[in-house]
Amino acid sequence: MPAPPRADQNAAEALRRIFSRRDPAQAGSVHLIGLESLRARLGGRWGAVADRVHMLTIRLLESHLCPHDTWFRHDGEAYVVVFAQLGPEQARLICAKVVEELQIMLLGEADTASIMVRTAMHEIGSEVMLVPTSLKQMLDKTSRQLAQEAHEAEQTSAGLDRPAGVRTRRAEDAGPIEVRYRPVWDVKQQVLSVFIARSGRMRAGRCPLWGYDGLQDPEDPQQILDMDLHLIQEAVSEATELYENRFRFFLSVPIHFESLAVLARRREMVAALQDIPVHMRSLMTYHLCGVPAGVPIGRLAEMVSTLRPYGRTVMAVVDPGGNDLPTLAAAGVKVACVLLPPGCSADRYRADLLRFGAIAAKNRLLTSVEGVDNMAMEALCEEAGISFLSGDLIGGWTEVPEHAVRRTLADFQR
Repeated sequence: MPAPPRADQNAAEALRRIFSRRDPAQAGSVHLIGLESLRARLGGRWGAVADRVHMLTIRLLESHLCPHDTWFRHDGEAYVVVFAQLGPEQARLICAKVVEELQIMLLGEADTASIMVRTAMHEIGSEVMLVPTSLKQMLDKTSRQLAQEAHEAEQTSAGLDRPAGVRTRRAEDAGPIEVRYRPVWDVKQQVLSVFIARSGRMRAGRCPLWGYDGLQDPEDPQQILDMDLHLIQEAVSEATELYENRFRFFLSVPIHFESLAVLARRREMVAALQDIPVHMRSLMTYHLCGVPAGVPIGRLAEMVSTLRPYGRTVMAVVDPGGNDLPTLAAAGVKVACVLLPPGCSADRYRADLLRFGAIAAKNRLLTSVEGVDNMAMEALCEEAGISFLSGDLIGGWTEVPEHAVRRTLADFQR
C-alpha cells in the first residue's frame, strides 16, 4: 500500500505553525480540501468560472464553519481548514460537503468518489502527514454506523413496545380529527390557487397535532389508511360543495405510502378515489407521504400509476438532504415537496435547499416547500428556484378553502 501523501513545503510550514499553537489535550483537526476534481470536470470552462468557484467556496466555508474555526487559501486551488473543536470524522464530512455542494451548484450533480479531503495527522520529521479520504468512503462508513445504531436501538426497545390499543398521552389530550386547509403560493403564476388539506387534532392551550402525529399509533398501517380515507372524504365533499358555488381552486391531499403498500389497503384507497366526481378529478393533487429512502423505481411507479387516473398530478414529500429525486422523476412524480419544521432558520437549511433545488431542476421536477414562515426563508426559496411555497408567511390554516386569488411578493411583505 503506498504511503499517504505529505504536504508540500509551503503547506507544511503553515500546518506546523497551527500544530505548534494547538493544545494536544483539546479536540480539533486540520484538513486540506482541493478543487482538482471540480477543475477536471469543468475542463476548458475552468478559466472562465474560476473566480466564481472560489467566491462560492469562500461563501460555503463561512456558512459551515463556527466562529472559532478558520481557513486560508493555499497554492491557488486548495484550502486549509482548521476546526477548533470538531474531531477528524465530523470535520471531514463538513469539508467534503463544501466540495459536494460546489459540484452540485456548478454541475447539477456530485461525484462522491472524486471528492477528497486530506486530514493533517501529525509531523514526521520535518514533514506533515496528510491522510486522504473520499466522500464516498465517509458516506459508506456513516451508513454502516447508522444501520448498526438503528439495529441496536430496535433490539433495546423491542421489549418496551406499547401494547396494542393503548393511547399515547398526547393523543388522549387532543380533540377529534378535523380537516384544515392552507394556501400554496404558485411563485411563477403569482397566484394562491392550491389548498393543502391536512388532518388535525386541536389541543387546548397547546399546538395542534397535525397529520399522522394525531393517531393513537402513528406506525399502525390501518390507522394511517383510516385517516387518509377520512381526509379524502371530508376534503372532497367540502371542495365539491364550494365548486358548485363557483369557487375555483386546486385541492392537494396527502396519501401515505403505507396506504398503498399492500394490495388490500390499496383496494380500499382506490374505491375511495373512484367516488370522487369526475369533474373534480382535474382539480386534485396527491402528495405521497412517508416514502422510504431508497424505494425502488418500479415500486414507486406502481403507486404513482394508481393515483394518476384520479387527479391532476402526483407529488412526494422528501428529505431535502436525501438522494431520491432521480427515482421520483423516473417513477412519474411531478413535484418534490420539503416540509420544514416550525421556527427553522434560513441559515440552517440554506445548503440543503440550494442542493435540493439544483438536483430537482436537473431532473425536471417542480419543487414545493412547506414551512415558509418569514421573508428570509422566502428569499432562500427564491434563490433555490422553488416553485410553490406555503407556511405562515403565505397563509394560515383555515376551516374551508378559498377562491383562487392573485398574490405578489409585495402582498406578503406588508
